[in-house]
Amino acid sequence: MSGADGSSKTTLAKLLSMYLARFGSVGTFWLRGSHLLASILLRVLSRLQVLRGMCNPYYKVCIPRRLRRIWFHIEFWSVMPYIILRYILARLHKFLICDRGITDFIVWIIMTLNYPSFLSSLYGRFLIRLAKGENIIYLYADRHVLTERADVPEEFVYREIAIYEVLTRYLAKCSVDTGRYRPVKAAARVLRCLNIA
Repeated sequence: MSGADGSSKTTLAKLLSMYLARFGSVGTFWLRGSHLLASILLRVLSRLQVLRGMCNPYYKVCIPRRLRRIWFHIEFWSVMPYIILRYILARLHKFLICDRGITDFIVWIIMTLNYPSFLSSLYGRFLIRLAKGENIIYLYADRHVLTERADVPEEFVYREIAIYEVLTRYLAKCSVDTGRYRPVKAAARVLRCLNIA
């Protein structure tokens, strides 16, 4: 499942895991933004006054424009072990519920580096190709609902929504409005999207 902050990905992942456990083994996989080396470096960089900012609201860091190309190499190679692990887990379980996926990582890079042209880079094209192989369910809600639920600034959520809407138009199998439906009903709609009873 993919979607902006506050779109109920974690809530639905838990509900779906409990429901699908009766039909076979279920794994849950969570792919957050920065991983491994990128995460460690961001923690260090967040202590530098000169890099403080809300480009990345979780670490409160803004990577300077001149370091953007180097930084997306760090982010890409930091996430690759997790992507490989996810493919291994998919082979070990009948169902693998992904709370965030490759699409979310792409949005993360574009958002935190303010770098839309990442999509045309070699790494961006590679990640898009991988994302096309996923069963992406796009979770969304009204902007006001998302900003109430999310722990990030309103402007961040608005920009995030705009990027998701463009990407998921091409990548998502279907979409579920989590602002309109309660979690159980939204989970049922996700199951219907995936043709699972």
